[in-house]
Amino acid sequence: MKGVEKIFLVGFSGSGKSSVGKGLAKAFRARFFDTDQMVVRKAGSSIAEIFARRGERVFRRLEREAITRVVSRKNTPAVIAVGGGAFQIRENRELIRSAGTVVYLSCSQVQIYRRLRHMNNRPLLHSSKSEGRVLGRVVRNRIKTLLNQRRHNYKLADITISTTDRTVRQTVRELVRKIGEINVFN
Repeated sequence: MKGVEKIFLVGFSGSGKSSVGKGLAKAFRARFFDTDQMVVRKAGSSIAEIFARRGERVFRRLEREAITRVVSRKNTPAVIAVGGGAFQIRENRELIRSAGTVVYLSCSQVQIYRRLRHMNNRPLLHSSKSEGRVLGRVVRNRIKTLLNQRRHNYKLADITISTTDRTVRQTVRELVRKIGEINVFN
């Protein structure tokens, strides 16, 4: 093993990385980090504002810095929720995979849409503030496109678990079992 382990949760927005991550950290008595929240704190503005005012490139740089900060914390067992697009960048993927166990939280397109449809803080999904069926269709199509683009990299994870139609508690229990089988924190 890699010494004191880190568990990285990857997957699409709305797959449950933050909620499951908090529960998993509690179960393992580990620290919990959310790279999106780390970026927000460092930038002093929301992710949507960073995208709108400074662009995706700046957001991705800040995201990379957050991942690097978490990885550099030696002797700190941790569960880290990584932003939905971070694992698509080769350098991030290599850093994450070398630093710990990667868990892909998969989720159906329908479930993701249900979880995210009323959230306006997802800049890669919501480019318009208009409401209605047309926007709903646009968001569903955007989710489908992004999932199809990202799925190949997500599947490079060490463990995959579906969060579709599962509660956070059910998902955490299953992950504790799976992670225990590979002795992550031993």
